[in-house]
This record gives sequence, structure tokens and C-alpha cells, in this order.
Amino acid sequence: MNKLVIGSRTGGQPDPDKLAKAILLFRNAPSYGGASPAQLVFNRPIRDSLPAHERSFAPEWQRAADVLEKRMHRAIARATTRYNFSAHHLPVLPLGAHVLIQHHSTKRWDTPAVVVEAGVNRDYIFKTASGRLYRRNHRLLRQRVVVMPGTATQTNVAAAIVLPPALVHPPPAPEPDIAPRQSR
Repeated sequence: MNKLVIGSRTGGQPDPDKLAKAILLFRNAPSYGGASPAQLVFNRPIRDSLPAHERSFAPEWQRAADVLEKRMHRAIARATTRYNFSAHHLPVLPLGAHVLIQHHSTKRWDTPAVVVEAGVNRDYIFKTASGRLYRRNHRLLRQRVVVMPGTATQTNVAAAIVLPPALVHPPPAPEPDIAPRQSR
């Protein structure tokens, strides 16, 4: 309502005509229930400064709008049922749980962290090995089993992987048997 009053000023002074039009449009706008305050009082929309054909206020159009609204609510209910059919709840992560964080661009589960706090909307605050705090949705977290608590950080895990010497230092490629070009 304050925006209506502020928007109806002309040159810094309140303009009563603009304010009256703004309030009329506000009362004629549909609210969350689908009907405007004017429709709740008078059972029909009231005329305002917006151009409209006189037949648009006829009762058959109002009934048609009610039918469309009911159809929309049924479609929303069907879509919700269809979505919830395959959706499932994720298990709650306890505080102190070790998790892996999915990287947003590579989609790899590569950053280890520990859950510090649980939010109300499936979000968690967790702390990484660097000490930084992050907040992510549960969908981006995966609980992991720590082999030896306190030793399985990202750097330790990378150092613990032993590769065969042939993969670490591959043998040099043989030089081709091509005669060098003669210099003149």
C-alpha cells in the first residue's frame, strides 16, 4: 500500500486522483484466493480505468474463469502426484558425518567435509579440510565411510594411492629410424 501512495505523487506532492485510481486498481486485482476484494464484496469485478469490453463483466465469463481455475488446480495436483511418485526422501545426515561434496561443474564427488549444522530445508553447513564453511542442499552431499578417522583427507588419500612405476615414469619413446636431411 505504501508503494501506491508513493507512486501517486506528482512533483513530490500527493495527487488524490492518481491515488484513487491506484486504490481502485488494487481492489480490482485478484488476490491469492483467485478473486479480487471487489469480487468478494460485489460478486463481480468493478469497472476501473483500464479499458475493457462491457461483456467482460458478464456472469458467463466469470463462470468460465472459475472453470479454468478449477481445471488449473486439478492439473497442478496431477503434476504434483506425478512428481512425487518417483521422488524419495534422502536420509538425514547426522552432525559430524563425513561427506563428499559434488562439484557443480564437473559433477564429481571430490571434496571431503564434515557436517557442522543441519538446516530446516534439507540444507547442511559443513566444514572442509581447509577450514572453510559451506552451505549446500542434501542432494549435493554424499555420506562416506571413513576408513581411519582423522587420516582420510583429500591429500592423504591421493598420497596413499600407489601406482606401478611404469605408469608413473613411462619409458621414453624410441626415436624414429629416419635419416636426417642432408645439409648443403
